Amino acid sequence: MSVVPKVHGREEQNAAYTVSSRKWVAEGTDVHVKEFTLMDQEEVPWHHHTEVFDVFYCIEGRMRIERQDIFSGERLPDFALAVGDSAKVEPGTAHRVSNPGPARCRFVIIQGVGRYDFHRHPAPV
Repeated sequence: MSVVPKVHGREEQNAAYTVSSRKWVAEGTDVHVKEFTLMDQEEVPWHHHTEVFDVFYCIEGRMRIERQDIFSGERLPDFALAVGDSAKVEPGTAHRVSNPGPARCRFVIIQGVGRYDFHRHPAPV
């Protein structure tokens, strides 16, 4: 992984959604590391990635990751993470990350290996 010079801790929102905080920790050519803060009931909306997986590591509060296979439409079991827990979401899996509250949630996300993309996905019925 070659690292592109970036200011660590630089705040940058995604063009597709806004959350309380989304900070860069490291950015390489095919791996991204970010720290997110979600307030009570805040979410990263349903979406999927074509090539990259997401590894989530909860560092404060609680978080929920809902999942659905984009090819079969099958709902997959949710992940409920607390401080120190981690979970991996594979490419081709639609997912929504939320804070069930009541306290704020902070997590680190590692995304890779490959070209990053973000495709909105309709919420399951």
